Amino acid sequence: MRILHVIAQLPSKTGSGVYYSNMIEEFKKYDHEQRAIFAYQDDYEWDVLDREHQYPVEFKSQELPFPIVGMSDIMPYENTLYSAMTDEMMSLWKEAFRKRLERAKREFNPDIIFAHHLWILTSLVREVFPDTKVIGICHNTDLRQAKMNPHLKEKHVKNIHQLDYVFSISEELKDEIVEIYGIDRNRIIAVGGGYNQRIFYPPKEKVYSDKVRLVFCAKIDPSKGIYELIEVYKSLGLDDVTLDIIGNPNEENKKRLKEYIRDDDTIRVYNVKDQVALGDELRKKDIFIMPSFYEGLGLIAIESLACGLYVVATEIEALKTFLGEEINKSGIIKYVPLPRIYDTDKPVEEDLPEFKENLKKAILCQIQKVRERIDCHKELEDKIKSLSWEGIVDKMNKIINSI
Repeated sequence: MRILHVIAQLPSKTGSGVYYSNMIEEFKKYDHEQRAIFAYQDDYEWDVLDREHQYPVEFKSQELPFPIVGMSDIMPYENTLYSAMTDEMMSLWKEAFRKRLERAKREFNPDIIFAHHLWILTSLVREVFPDTKVIGICHNTDLRQAKMNPHLKEKHVKNIHQLDYVFSISEELKDEIVEIYGIDRNRIIAVGGGYNQRIFYPPKEKVYSDKVRLVFCAKIDPSKGIYELIEVYKSLGLDDVTLDIIGNPNEENKKRLKEYIRDDDTIRVYNVKDQVALGDELRKKDIFIMPSFYEGLGLIAIESLACGLYVVATEIEALKTFLGEEINKSGIIKYVPLPRIYDTDKPVEEDLPEFKENLKKAILCQIQKVRERIDCHKELEDKIKSLSWEGIVDKMNKIINSI
C-alpha cells in the first residue's frame, strides 16, 4: 500500500510531530511504501524516511518568509500564530503546501493519506485528493484552533466533513469533533497515542540517590501549570528533593521563570536535543509531574511511566481512559483535580489555592513511595508496553487494510 503522511509542522519536538514520526517508523514493518510532507526551517534535518521520499516545505525561506505556523500559541521552536497571518501569508502558505501535495499526487499517487490536525492543511488535502482515501488525525490542538479562530475555520476549513475517517487520540474528543465539523460519528475511531518503546523503557536496575528527583517536561507556558508547580515545590521545604525543568522557554517565560526560581539552586532548567536524550534523562529521575490545565492526551506522562517513574498529573480524561483502570488504581500515577477552566486552558484564579494544595498532597504521596523504595512498575510492565507505538500502529494497520 502507498501511504502519504502530511503535517504542517516540524515532525518532532511537539506531541503531534512526535506522533507523526513514530507512526511512519512503526508502519515500516508492514512493508508499505511511504512518503512524507512536513514543514521545516533553520537547516532542520529529518531521517525517518530517505530524502527522496520527502516533500518538505521550508519556512523562513524565499518561498515562505516567516516561521512555521504552530497549532499552539507557544511552540518549542520559533513560530507564527494562525491568528496573526495576513491574507498574503495565508495565500503563500496554501500555495506552498498545494505544490507538494500535487507533486506527491503525480509522482506517488497514494492509496491512503494520513493528514494530521483537522485544520487548514487537511481540508486542502481533501481538495487536492477528492478520490483518495483520507484519514484525518485529530490531536485536540486543532479543535482549540477552530474554537479560538472561527473566522479562519469559516474561510479556510471547508472539507473536514468529507474525510473518509478521523482517528482521534481519545474517545472524549468524538463529540467535540462531531459538534465542530459535523462529521458522521461512525467515521471517527479512537486509536489513542503511543510511546516509542525503543526510546522509553525502564532502566535495567533502578538507581536511587540521596535525593528524590522530580521532573517536569513540556512547553514552558502558563497553560502547563509550570508556575503553580514551582510555587508548590518551594512550599515543600524538603532538603532531599530536587526539581528539573526540561524545556525551551521563550524570552518572556525565561524572565518569568527566573523570577519564580530566584536563588533556589535545587531547581535546574535545561533542554535536551531529542527524544533519545529525553528517555535517558527520564530514567535518571523518580517522579514526573504534569500539572497541565490543558492536554490532548499527555503522552509524556505515558513515556515517563514506561521509563519507570511515578507520575503526578492533572485529571486529563483522555489520559485516564487510555491508561485504563488497572494502571489508574495501581498508585504509580496520582491524579489532581483541575480547577475550573476558561478559554480552553486558563484556570479560574480563585480555584488555584485548592489546586495547589491538592498538587502538593499528590507529590508528597509519590515522594514517600520513592523514599521507601516501593516499586509498583514490575507487575504493570506488560500493561504499559501494550500502550506503545507498536500496539497502536498494529491497530491502525488492521483498520486501513479493512477499509
